[in-house]
Amino acid sequence: MIDDKRKKTKLKAVLSSLIFSIVLMTFPVVSGVIVVINGIDTLQSYCIQGIFMMLSIAVPVISMWITKIKLVEIGFTRMEKGSIKTVLYFVPVIVAKLGFLFYGINPDIRTIMALAFFTIVIGLSEELYFRGIILRKLMDCFTVKQTVFLSSVLFAVVHISQAFSGAGINMVSLIIINALIFGIVASEIVILTNSIVPVIIWHTLYNFINWIALVNETTEVILIIIQSIIMIIYAYYLWTKLPYKVNI
Repeated sequence: MIDDKRKKTKLKAVLSSLIFSIVLMTFPVVSGVIVVINGIDTLQSYCIQGIFMMLSIAVPVISMWITKIKLVEIGFTRMEKGSIKTVLYFVPVIVAKLGFLFYGINPDIRTIMALAFFTIVIGLSEELYFRGIILRKLMDCFTVKQTVFLSSVLFAVVHISQAFSGAGINMVSLIIINALIFGIVASEIVILTNSIVPVIIWHTLYNFINWIALVNETTEVILIIIQSIIMIIYAYYLWTKLPYKVNI
């Protein structure tokens, strides 16, 4: 009876997390379809998709209000003392993106402003969903490492929505793989620092640099591969530091 109850609880947590993931995915899918069908230019597409992602924040906010969950309970707090040393002062995530900046950045101020809005909203919304709500739900039923893996798989699956933004199959595949790696590292950082704030900042800058950097497609693929190798090594290091069970 106890085992059956545990299985039902775990299944409920997974299904609930899956629903949240699907809900979030609908916003970039719908906005991406609107952009592609109407042939909207790049600058306007950032604004439209940013607005849709901003609207997506309403779902977890309402859920938290109904269930009376406070922001501090999902990681909106200061980093735990000494944890910044454990995560190596975030140096690996900084090094992983440096290559993109060597090729220059888009100088157009309107593009920079639109991208700043777009990436800030993405960073906040996706982290609120995945390293906030979903990570907390899964942590109640699974071990830390199981939670990291499950939440990261869901995070990667959501990035299939990039196909609706007009990206090619090869680039979408790279984005999904990269999202899985990113999700693992982000989850590990949140658990080890007990804060979602540094990951929101990293997520925002990560995307901003991706879109603002002036790199061609071939160079971008090479840089993504190098970045992925660095992130995999970093993910493994953080994996060895994870506790078996923890309350976040």
